[in-house]
This record gives sequence, C-alpha cells and structure tokens, in this order.
Amino acid sequence: MLNLVEKVNSLPESPGVYLFKDLEGKVLYVGKAGSLRKRVGSYLRPRDLENPRLTQLRSRMVDVDFIVTANEVEALLLEANLIKRHQPPFNVIFRDDKSYPYMMICGDDLYPRVMLTRGQRRRGCIYFGPFAHAGAVRETVETLRKVFPFRACRQKEPGKNGVGPCLDYHIKRCSGPCTGAITPEEYAEIIAGVREFMAGRHDLILRRLEDRMREESLQQEYELAARTRDRLAALNRMLEKQQAHSPKGGDQDVFGVRLSDLDAGVTTISIRGGKILGKQDSFSDLPEQSGEGEILAAFLSQFYSNSSYTPREILLSHPLPEAEGKLLEGWLSDKAGRKVRIAAPRRGTKRRLVERAVENAGHALDLHLAKQASDLGWISRAVSGIYDALNLKTPPYRIECYDISNLGADDAVGSMVVYEGGLPLRRDFRRFRIRGVAAPNDVAMIEQVLSRRLAKLASTPEKRPESEAGSERRLDSFHKKPDLIVIDGGDPQLSAALKAIRESGFGDIEIAALAKKMEELYLPGMRESIYLPRDSEALHLLQRIRDEAHRYALDYHHYRREKRTRRSVLDDIPGIGPKRKKYLLRHYGSVGRIAQASLDELQGLSFIDKRTAENVYKRFKDEERK
Repeated sequence: MLNLVEKVNSLPESPGVYLFKDLEGKVLYVGKAGSLRKRVGSYLRPRDLENPRLTQLRSRMVDVDFIVTANEVEALLLEANLIKRHQPPFNVIFRDDKSYPYMMICGDDLYPRVMLTRGQRRRGCIYFGPFAHAGAVRETVETLRKVFPFRACRQKEPGKNGVGPCLDYHIKRCSGPCTGAITPEEYAEIIAGVREFMAGRHDLILRRLEDRMREESLQQEYELAARTRDRLAALNRMLEKQQAHSPKGGDQDVFGVRLSDLDAGVTTISIRGGKILGKQDSFSDLPEQSGEGEILAAFLSQFYSNSSYTPREILLSHPLPEAEGKLLEGWLSDKAGRKVRIAAPRRGTKRRLVERAVENAGHALDLHLAKQASDLGWISRAVSGIYDALNLKTPPYRIECYDISNLGADDAVGSMVVYEGGLPLRRDFRRFRIRGVAAPNDVAMIEQVLSRRLAKLASTPEKRPESEAGSERRLDSFHKKPDLIVIDGGDPQLSAALKAIRESGFGDIEIAALAKKMEELYLPGMRESIYLPRDSEALHLLQRIRDEAHRYALDYHHYRREKRTRRSVLDDIPGIGPKRKKYLLRHYGSVGRIAQASLDELQGLSFIDKRTAENVYKRFKDEERK
C-alpha cells in the first residue's frame, strides 16, 4: 500500500480518468475526476468504513493508473469507453436484456440499403431505434418502401451479378438502380426522405405527397396520382399505430429507473416527432448505497457514448447529482452541436411520461429476475457459490429460511420458506403463530419457531415401514432435514437460532444469518460478518430466499390482523356461524342495532331458531351489565 500511496501523492491536479488494479493487473474500477490527486487520494483516507463495497475495493487494489484529459467532459467520455472495454467489477455496468433490433441505413454505399440489424454498429451507417421486436422493423421498412422506392437487395452494389431487375422494380416498389434507371443523386433524395420521416418530420413528408398527388391529378396523370394516394394511406396507417404523447411533437428520450435490493433496471423510451418509436430495457448490479440519481448518471454516459443521435430533451425519473447533471448536459450539447436539456419533471404530461418509464422498468426488472431465477446454469453457480462462500460441509440442496413479522403488539407470526435445488418448493412453505412471547422480541420468536420446527424433525422415525419406503414425497415439510438454515437478521438472531438447533439435537445442521441493511452474513464461530460480492450469484440467491421468507411472513401477519379486526361479538355466540352472522348484519345493518333488538323480535327471525335467538339476546344483555 505504501507504493500506492506514493503514486497517488505524485498524481497531477489535472482532470482525467483513473483505473484501480489488483495484483494481476486486472482493472477493478474506472472513475473520472476534476482533480486526479484529490479524487484518488480520497479512496485511501479512512472514510465510509461501513460501506462494504468500498472496503472490498480497498482490500484488492494495489496499483492505480491514470490518463490526463483536457477537461472533465473528455474524462466523462473516456470513462464510459474504458468501462465498456474493461468491464470492471466495481463499476455500474448496464447490459441489455437482449439485443434490440434497429433500422440501419448503410450510408457508405453508392445506393444505400435500408435493413434490420442487431449487435455491433458499423461506421458510416445511420441507425434508428431501438424497436420493440424485429417484426416492427420489418413492417416499418416494408411500409416505407411503398412511399420511398429504395432497393431491397442485400448486395453492396446493385446489378453487379448481371441478373436483370427483380419483381420489385416491375411493381414500382424499387427505383431500379441496378438498371441505371436512377442516378445516385436522385436515389440520395429517396434516402433523405426516409431519414426525414424516421427523424420525426412526418408532416413535411405528408405535405409533399399531398402536393404531388394534386399536381399529378391536375396533369391528368391519374395512375401516378392513385399510386401517390396509396403511399399516403400507407404512411397514415403506420402513424396511427404509433402512440402520440404530445400535440406539439418533438424529440425526447425518457429514462425511468427501478431498484431492487441488488439490481437496477432502466427503461428508455424513444420519442421522435411526438411519437413513441420503442423502448429498451437495461440492467445492472446495484452498488452499495447507490441511489436512482447515481444509477442514471452512470447509465446516461454509457448510453450516449455510442449513440448516433441525441434529442433536444432528456427526461429523467429522478434528478442527477448537481455536478454530474451539468457535466452530462454540457457534454451532450457539445456532441449534438446544439442545446440539450436534461430535466426530471415533477408534474404534467412529462411527469406522466417518466412515470410510465418507471412502471415499465419495474415490470422489466421483475421479468429479468424471474428469468434469472429459472436459469439452471445461474442456479447451479449460485448454489455452488453459497457452498464455497459459507465453507459448508456439503452443497446445500435443501435451504430453509425463517423470518418474523410483528408490526404491532398482536398477531406476531413466523415463516418458513423452502428452496430445493435453488428453486422454491412452495408446497413445503409453512407459517407459525407465535405463542407467549411479547412483541417486539424477534430473537425469542426466532428461537421459538426453530424449536417447534426441529421438534417435528426429531419426531420423524428413522426407519419407515416398507409400505412407505422410497416415498420421500409423502413426508411432511417438517420431517425433511435441511442442509442449510438461513435466518433473516443479524448476530442476535443467529445466536437464538443456534441455541434452538443445539437444544434440539441437530448441531450438524449448517446455519447462517443474512442482515438486510448491509447484506452481510453472520456465521457461527466467526467474530466478524462477511460480505459476498454484490454481483455474485450466491448473494442474489440468498437475498431472493430471504425476501421470499419476509413476504410470506408479512402476508400471514396481514391476514391475521385483518381477520382479527373483522371479528365481532357475534363470533363468540353459540349457534351463530358465518351465514347467520351475515344474515343478522344484513337484516339489522349493524351490531349496535342487533343489541337493541328484543327477544321476541329475534325469535321471530326465520333464519335462526329460538335457542340461538336467546343466546344472542342474553349475550348482549350481559355486555350491557359489564
């Protein structure tokens, strides 16, 4: 560390980019700075000691490299490029859920092609999108060809193979560059029309076609006028399918972010000429103590570093840190050659737009996590990671997780969720009503729940009858031994659970506690908690199991509380069940009016017998005497 300190002290006070490296020279983190010496030196000072991400970075970095830039804007762009190149584990790195399709115009061709593309971009080409799916690109290209007769052939130079013109030329869907029927300059005008339309200048294109149709009609070129009319109709149909959000039109990119405990999702909605062209979903591991603004700042620099077009307005669901916002706005304005405004609207139509983006980001993140959870390769790595990180004796095939929910003094409950082979086994989930423990006392409640669960396990006969041999599926959830028990909590909850395990005679069961605040793990016999890398499959799986236990306990707590609040004095009267209770309340309107009813009146009701009527009357009279 001494060499690193000396190197940091020799850094210039200039803006630039710094790269922290480990013993093997692998880049751990890339950052930008207005002053390299001050920014990099701050990592070596004893600050943010409770930030596990920073602690892990400090423990692994042994060297720092740097690149001096002319200004902070240049540093911002260089940082984005280096992050994409090195994929450092401590940076926020966004990845698309899939490779989204774009419409590409090959601008370096003599007669440019217009086609669908995915993946890496080519120099000299112009891209429009992203589109939601490939079918949307194909439909757009085919509709545009009805209006702008560009070629559909794939070869770079049309007509080079010596074959005559295709059917498209004969049905007026292609202007025929392979036949020499059109010059490169005339063809360039067709492509310019495509670009204008895709850039959102729809009204201009429509007016030109309308003028052409009228002119052709006046000159009695009725066949040409009819063809132009069909082109107008095709364009209008395509525009009807696009959702307008603003009568004023305009180009905007809208970004919404949604965070889970360990992941971040960002949805980008592209609006051109007031029409929504498509959306794109991107995901990243969430660094410790990162908020929505910091995530958006990291995402925007990566998103626009390779973008061929920047709209005049960028709308965000959350404001950026002030310094980052000014830097990004200046960089994007310079890049676009005009003023670019970044804003986080609080009301009106623009606010509804970013709320829609946030909603889409939430759905996309849920789907991303669900797909991840069903990926067998991911599950295998996650279970193996738990086995290695917790130093277990055997791989944990059956994992049970426990949580307590006691939001008030009443209705305290516990939950047990079960994962086998990394997947939830919902038929084995169980719930507990806490008995004789005054809330709030999570520690005592965890001990009670584990004691009751393990008492069931202890009652399992070691030798089963022949008729039940090989029928593991018939075993109740309580009679299956877990490989690993996970407790939602910290060291106190772990100690309580350990006590229950030892007193039950199952000291060989592995156990760990996962604390929610810092996602730290507590293990028996270890004085210090441990932190798993935030991008590790093991931590993600443990966190998912813990969250499922929390949700299951909370749902049961809400059920118990609602059931208690719905109870009334009628529930304790002999002869009054759910149906008679409903009839009484429907007849009288309230419990108070039932209490005021006379015995003769109650006995005259058709839906209860005389003895039950006497029970109702007597119960309310007893309540009055109290």
